[in-house]
Amino acid sequence: MKISTFRAESGIVPRLTVRWLMIAAATVFAFWPTWNNLWRSTIDGTAIGFVFVLPLLCIVSAVGTDLRRGPELPIHDRETDKIVGGIGLLVALGMQTLLMPRFADNYELMHIDVLAAWVFVWGAAVLMFGLRPVNRYWLIWLAPMVLSPLFYRTLAIELGGTRFTYSVIMVVVSSLATTVAVSRNWRRGLIAFLISITVGSVLVYYLSHKFSTVPLFLVQLLPAVGTALAVGAVFYLYERRGKSLRPFDRPLRKPSTKSSNWTILFVFVVAILLFLTPLPNAQSLTISQGPPPTADPRLVVPAGWDQISTEEFDWPQRYFGSTSSLTRQTIRADTPNPAWDAQMRPRTVQMDVLQVRRSTTLSVYPSSSTYQLQNARVSPTVQVELTRGVVAEMYTIVDDALLLTWSNLNFIWTRGDGAAQRVSLITVDNHEPDAYFPEPSPSMASNGSNTLALLLRGKSSTEDNESQYKDLGMLEALGRLIVEAQKW
Repeated sequence: MKISTFRAESGIVPRLTVRWLMIAAATVFAFWPTWNNLWRSTIDGTAIGFVFVLPLLCIVSAVGTDLRRGPELPIHDRETDKIVGGIGLLVALGMQTLLMPRFADNYELMHIDVLAAWVFVWGAAVLMFGLRPVNRYWLIWLAPMVLSPLFYRTLAIELGGTRFTYSVIMVVVSSLATTVAVSRNWRRGLIAFLISITVGSVLVYYLSHKFSTVPLFLVQLLPAVGTALAVGAVFYLYERRGKSLRPFDRPLRKPSTKSSNWTILFVFVVAILLFLTPLPNAQSLTISQGPPPTADPRLVVPAGWDQISTEEFDWPQRYFGSTSSLTRQTIRADTPNPAWDAQMRPRTVQMDVLQVRRSTTLSVYPSSSTYQLQNARVSPTVQVELTRGVVAEMYTIVDDALLLTWSNLNFIWTRGDGAAQRVSLITVDNHEPDAYFPEPSPSMASNGSNTLALLLRGKSSTEDNESQYKDLGMLEALGRLIVEAQKW
């Protein structure tokens, strides 16, 4: 009797499976450039690899939740599902085509396309399965929305920015996913959470300290997913003790809705439009070959300039890794130059040298994001050719509140052993010796006003399209002197 029943209902499995396979295929195709970009960044050692861990944890939660659900009544009124699902797909398309270009400079930091991909999956699921069945898993859908790339990085940085911190956050998410999967009552959920977070944290600590050279992605992946699967399996076996463990002993679930060909066609039409949307070129950094490494990350000050002071900053260790450093060298010209100042005042320049172990992390935090700039407008960049093949870029920053304009010429070069330096030369249009320069002290909260203005008013609110680049000649000459002054 059981065998005949299974054979009669065996066609149910393909219908559910085919719908999910179509959603997966459409998502992979629509965001294929995004997945390639994320995987390259993951291989390069950035923390963005957590994006590939989240779906696995969501599957664990979904399977556990589904095992506790009973049969559902069929849904015949599909108008609401079509409207809501269609809106979800259009929102994903709008995020990709309208919102992402506004934050092109912070693409690697925010990764709005990752959020758009998750909205796309949700909209496609509503169209193919119905709003009511999909929203039964609302906690699972909400988790990737909350743990966006920007929030994940911000939380990890505030907690220390170490490999252990990035991985422990994933263990916490894994513990919550396990709790959702096994919570038949609050006691089971609490026990599962405590076991998961304890075991996962121990595994993260062991991998981080015993195998310090293991890629960060593996430290994010193995403890989180391994703990969720192990604890979930233990609770499942405990619940099924004395019962059959055959997978088809449980009645198969029928889809509660019918999916039309027009629904499937609409999903893939939106997928094609998303695939054709280009990604920002924020990751394409111009990296030059620099001089051999030295014990002191500070640069040699060229002839004709004096070093007034130096200052060390320790915050880059939370943003760029424990081996990162930032030094500000204040230099001043020995003699005035009438081309640089009509009143014959010697110009002062701040030379910020940021040294990191991996150059790819510099694309996550561009030079303009490493300074506290509120209500500032940034000009388009101008490429500058220095000596020895070093290529720099220059832009200006206008602060309407302080009525000041800063010029920033920066270049990136490698210094051997995989280390890279970003050298930023900063001037201000106030040529007095006590002129105010922006402090290299990044804060996502302090830049919130710029982000909000960019969201509501567009890039025109944060761009300065009438910049005159007055200090271009001086910074270009100084940049060439600095390049030649190093020990090649």
